[in-house]
Amino acid sequence: MTAATPSVPDFSLHFDEWGRLVLTNATGQACAGVSPVRAFPLSDPDHWLSICDQRGTELVTIADPQTLPQSTRETLFIALAKSEFMPVVERIIDATQGEPAEWRVITNRGERTFVLKGDDDIRTLSDGRLIITDSDGVRYLILEARKLDGHSRRVLERFI
Repeated sequence: MTAATPSVPDFSLHFDEWGRLVLTNATGQACAGVSPVRAFPLSDPDHWLSICDQRGTELVTIADPQTLPQSTRETLFIALAKSEFMPVVERIIDATQGEPAEWRVITNRGERTFVLKGDDDIRTLSDGRLIITDSDGVRYLILEARKLDGHSRRVLERFI
C-alpha cells in the first residue's frame, strides 16, 4: 500500500486594486482579503499552508506550495513575505531589569526598542535559534546566541 499523494488545490491568487489578496476557487467564486498562514512556521515552513478568509476560516489547505502553478505560487510567497515580519537581532544594546523589561536592539532592519513582558516570551527552538515575542506580538529572531558579541550574550543570559 502506498501513501496517497495530496491533491493540488484548484484555485488562483491575485492582488486586487486595493492590494488585498484575492482567492478565486474552481467555480470562479472570488474571496477578497484572504491571508496565507503557515501551519508549522518554525519546524516546517515550506509545507502545509492555509489560505483563510477575514474571519479566520480556512478556505484552502496546501500541502506543498511547490505543486502550485508558478503564478499562484509567486503571489502566495509575496503575500507571505508581506505578512511575516521577523527581524533578526544582531546585537543587544541594553535591556532593563525586571518585568516588564525594555529592550534596545540592533536588527537587520535597524534599531528597535520593545517591551518584553516576561522570561516566558523568549523561546529556544530545537536548532538553537531563539524567538523573542514582544508585548505587541512582534517576533524577533536570534539565529545563534553564541555568535552574538560578548555584551549581547551577557544581557541575554539574564533572561534565559
